Amino acid sequence: MRDLTQYFYNSLKPLLVLTVEKVVIDDKQLIMVSLERSLAPHHTFRDKPFIRMGPTTNIMPQAEYQHRLIYYRSTNKDYSSVLIKEAKLSDLDNEALTELKKLLTQSGRYKRDVLEMSTQQLLTDLNLIQGKKLTLAALLILGSAAALSKFIPHAEIRYGYRISESEIRNQDTEIFIGGYFLYYKRIWEKIDARNITVNIPDGMLLRDKKAFDEQTIREAINNAIIHRDYTLSESSFIIQYPTCIEIKSPGGFPEGITIANIMDETKTRNKLLADVLFRCEVVEQFGSGINLMYKNQLSLGKNPPDFSKSKENNVLLNIDGTIQDIDFAKYVMKVAQDKKKDLNDQELLVLNKIKNNQKITTSSITKNLLELSLIENIGHGKYMLSRTYYSSSNQKGVYTRIKGLENEEKKRLILKHLQDFDKGYKHEFRQALSGMTDYRIYKLLKELENSGQIEFIGHKQASRGKNQGF
Repeated sequence: MRDLTQYFYNSLKPLLVLTVEKVVIDDKQLIMVSLERSLAPHHTFRDKPFIRMGPTTNIMPQAEYQHRLIYYRSTNKDYSSVLIKEAKLSDLDNEALTELKKLLTQSGRYKRDVLEMSTQQLLTDLNLIQGKKLTLAALLILGSAAALSKFIPHAEIRYGYRISESEIRNQDTEIFIGGYFLYYKRIWEKIDARNITVNIPDGMLLRDKKAFDEQTIREAINNAIIHRDYTLSESSFIIQYPTCIEIKSPGGFPEGITIANIMDETKTRNKLLADVLFRCEVVEQFGSGINLMYKNQLSLGKNPPDFSKSKENNVLLNIDGTIQDIDFAKYVMKVAQDKKKDLNDQELLVLNKIKNNQKITTSSITKNLLELSLIENIGHGKYMLSRTYYSSSNQKGVYTRIKGLENEEKKRLILKHLQDFDKGYKHEFRQALSGMTDYRIYKLLKELENSGQIEFIGHKQASRGKNQGF
């Protein structure tokens, strides 16, 4: 009996909770396998899909199976609103319900008097009960551990701590199962218990900053809860290292979301779940969680959130806890203090790219940063951080090298052109120095003329004809 139970357990995906028992009917001993109605749109047995055709069961053609999956995921936009017909109010945990009521009472996003409502009225108003039936979202937020184990056992978070990324074994582990409101605080407490402190010099003072910012980690975990694919029978994972945290959740990015547009596009896989967490002020404004994580990371001189190891069937987020550039963190704090300007995520991302010599596109953001004197233009579409950054970080020589060498290289190019062709016209220098404005070209020529290295002949205003200047 035990072997038979294990056989079904290992063979079905997504996992189903089955009851295997002996029964006697008409003096005959039978083995009866029973199971609850499945929430998933499909199951496979030993990795193969099957279909019932009349009195027979056949393997479903792969093309049809793929079509059904694609159709389901494109039409069922909110899996968290699926009704769990067998679930009852008694499957909800009283501690989680108390936390829900407390959060809504404190929230500025829910205007009704929670204390005047019964539990059923409150859950109905939040759409966690629909047609007198509990939704999947109700269980995910408020369900008891026993209820989650019964109805959706893979909706759990497995935590592990490792002393280094080369380690295979966890030094500490814990499995969080049940409604999210039962353990969402405990997850952060678990992480914070091993959260190292870093000192950032600020004048004569030292500012204490944690390796892992609470707001960033909470948003990352909230995202994993809200956007994971609950049709997949896999757990979510949090692996903590001394200087980084990895969060892995089942299901790839929602349709239309990529690493390239993740800061600009918003798509919620489980809308009802997200809506309740938003009303409770557990999550920020819809679509702003990723942006908030970017802002917090970059403002402290850390690497931005890294989704590069995500795959088609899972999202893997790496959060860096190491301050890569303390001088940059100090610079951002100084900007906030001196200019009374709290840089947003997009501005910080552009500054970070400029600092790391990455290509950026001229935009309203670069224009704003130029007006604030936070960056300097060193050529068409090329920027560097301002002199203030290099002065405050004791890198004045680096500033001179980056800015000065740029102009000297252009001057050498002008002299090389004159050596090759004896003389040069304005339109030729435009071709050679593509992207530079006429004013910047004029400045370079004037500097060379003042130093006696070149001579201007003709009328400076004439751009054509016999008197054209060269």
